[in-house]
This record gives sequence, structure tokens and C-alpha cells, in this order.
Amino acid sequence: MTKFVSMIVLFILTTCSAYSDSFKENAVERHLPFQKIAITSAVLNETIDIYVQLPFQYESEFSQHYRYPVLYTLDAPVGLPLVSGILEPLVGYNNAPQMIVVGISTANRGRDFTPTPDVNYEEQSGGADTYLRFIEQEVIPFIDAKFRTEEFRILSGHSYGGLLVSHSFHKKPDLFQAHFAFSPSLFWNNGETVRDIIKFINKNPAHRNFLYMNIGNEGNPESDSPEGVQMLSGIRQIESAFADLNTQSLRFKVEYFPNEPHQNTPIYGVIGALRGLYPQWSIPYQTALEGYESVLAHFNELSTLYGYKIEPKEWEMFDEGLGQLHYLQNPAEAIKYFSYNIKQDPTTYRSRVHIIDAYLQLGNKEKALEQVNMLLSRDDLTDEERQQLTDKKVTVTEPF
Repeated sequence: MTKFVSMIVLFILTTCSAYSDSFKENAVERHLPFQKIAITSAVLNETIDIYVQLPFQYESEFSQHYRYPVLYTLDAPVGLPLVSGILEPLVGYNNAPQMIVVGISTANRGRDFTPTPDVNYEEQSGGADTYLRFIEQEVIPFIDAKFRTEEFRILSGHSYGGLLVSHSFHKKPDLFQAHFAFSPSLFWNNGETVRDIIKFINKNPAHRNFLYMNIGNEGNPESDSPEGVQMLSGIRQIESAFADLNTQSLRFKVEYFPNEPHQNTPIYGVIGALRGLYPQWSIPYQTALEGYESVLAHFNELSTLYGYKIEPKEWEMFDEGLGQLHYLQNPAEAIKYFSYNIKQDPTTYRSRVHIIDAYLQLGNKEKALEQVNMLLSRDDLTDEERQQLTDKKVTVTEPF
């Protein structure tokens, strides 16, 4: 292996390691306790529990200005631990953004998750629009007022819950920006939701949204379930309709798990849906090698794709700066990353410490001394940090 290739490999490992190392060290701690909150609903005329799980270090002083997408999952007692458990390692290895996860309960699934009455399956049914109004008018405003949320919401559900997610996709197309429907009960009322979705996508091919669907062994030849046959047929019809579209805005992903039972599809589906929604969240290797402007362009592309401003986190820019400084031997490029962090947070310590090294590599002792003195003027330094800076000052003031 040549020296240059070795440096590239080290650079890639470095820029991908800091956050993942933090995840491994804090894997148990990261899975934070949820908050249980009772909402007295005027829309439903009953009290509904919601469960909120915040991202790791949400309350940290370093995260106070961060805002987060919100993933709303139905059937909270089951949905929330499943979603958050699978999301956390994806976040830990930077394959998805940190999110606020909200689990929403229901007092009656058959009533709340079905779009129209169908007494063949549920005596009390057809309350989906009312339940969506409860989410829109009471749950989402509560979450937005209490927590730091982005204008990006995901709705996730299984079976009847997947039916509600599918219904929301076409009935409330702007309420959620992504929809995860696991084994949705598309047999409902002779497949009306399938027809409604196809009609919607044909009329709105430029609509910005993401729909994930999956199905297990429901509808397989060995299955004697007519409902399963309708579910499979409905998903295939929707898949075919999406295949006929020529658009990058309205995205669709479908997965078939013919060997998995109905109950297992959310387990496989959460990771499939998140990977489909976020196929390239982390900074690509080639982009990192190309440097600062390409990295910023990556985040601009993410912002365009997801429809809200997505900015690099402090740790991402710090890691990129370290890679440029130590492994690509490019202090001028490293300074751009450290300067970005300093501009975002003038109180940052580690970016200022390493920008000193970058200026020294460039031979710019004046700039290096400026940063040293700025840090030494702080009164929040530990004894070790102050000694480190004092030693650096000696190095900076030594003649060449």
C-alpha cells in the first residue's frame, strides 16, 4: 500500500470514527427513557397517552441550537421501542439524522385507523380522518411547542396502522413528509385506499414525499387469506403506478418478505424504510476527499431533497478538519472546517486548539498566537488545558 493510499484510508477511518466511537461507548446510555404525557383531546373527546423519546444529548449545552425531525409512530406501546431501538444505531453510525420519536396511543384501533366504515371487519370503524385531525390539531402543535422540532415529520404504522399511514399519504399529503406503512391492511373496503393512492400520485407527480410499504407472507400462494391476497395485490398496483412516474420528488420504496409473518414486517420494515428515506445521510468518502466546498454542497443537496435547511453538526466538521490536518496534510483546508465551527460557536475549545496547529503548519504564527491568547483569556479552562495552551504558546513564540 502506497503512503498516499494509506493516508486516504486513515482519513476515511478518522472521519467516520469519532461519532461511531461515541455511540459504542454510550450505546446503553443513548437509549434514553421516554416521557409519558396524557393529552386530553377535544377532537376525540377522551384522554390519550403519548410517549416522547428525545435524542441523545438533547439537553446538552452543545445541542441547544439543534432542531430535530419528528418520527410519529402509531401503537405506541409496541411502535416506540421498536422504532427507537432500530433508529439509534443508524444515528450512531451517522446513517440517519437524530430524531424526536413520538409514540401515539389509541383507545380503539379499529375505529381510529380505518378510513371508512366496514362492518365486515369492525363494528366501530371509519374514524381515521378524526384521528388524523387529533394528530394534526392537538399532538403535533403540542410537540412543536414543547420541543425543538424541524418542519419534517414521519408517520409510521403497522397493519391497521399501516392503513392509516397509507390513508394519510393521500388525504393529508402535507402533514407528514414521509410515510412508513408496514403490511398495511389495503383490503379495507375492497381496496379503496389503493385506488385513492394511485389517483393521488397520478395527479401529483411533483409532490415532495416518501412512501415506504412492505408485506410479509400475506397473499402468498400457500395462504388461504383473501385479505392477504388483496393486500399483496394492492401493494403491487401501487408499485406499478409509481414505476410509471418520472419524478425525483415523490419517492417510493417497497419490500417483500415472503418468508416472514405479518407480525414481523415492522421489524424488517423500520430499517428498510429509514435506509430508503436516508440512502446517503453521511458525508460520502469522495466528497470528504474533495474538501470543504464539496462537503457544504452535500448538505445543500440534503436540504433540497428533504425540504428544510440541514447544516453540518459540530462533530462532523471537526472530524473533517482533523482528517485534512493530520492525514491529508492540508492545513489550509482544515482551517476552513475549524473556522466553520468557531463561527457557529465562538466558545468552542477543541476547534480553536486544532486551528492553532493548522496555522503553525502553514507558518502563520501571528494567527496561531491570536488563537492561543484568546483561549488563555478564558476562565473555564482546566489545569490540564491551561498547561497545554501554555506549552503551545512557547512553541508559537519560538523563532523559526
